[in-house]
Amino acid sequence: MTTKDPSGSGRHHIDFPNEQIASADARRSLVDMARDALPDGERAKFKVRVQDEAGDEVYRASLDFNGGGRRKAATPEEPAGD
Repeated sequence: MTTKDPSGSGRHHIDFPNEQIASADARRSLVDMARDALPDGERAKFKVRVQDEAGDEVYRASLDFNGGGRRKAATPEEPAGD
């Protein structure tokens, strides 16, 4: 399984009994990555990919997070002094 979050990319070798279990673990990994990384910002992109023993992709998923709150109003510039 290969994962990518805002801090970089990682490859993890994990043996799963079948592709369905590997895919379910990949989905949980996306949630875990988002939970760990989101407190530091309003935007983040997460990806996960599962390959079989031959290196062929059997599952891919991504999560794009975009958040934001109320924008602070710009203050008008102070008039220049005489």
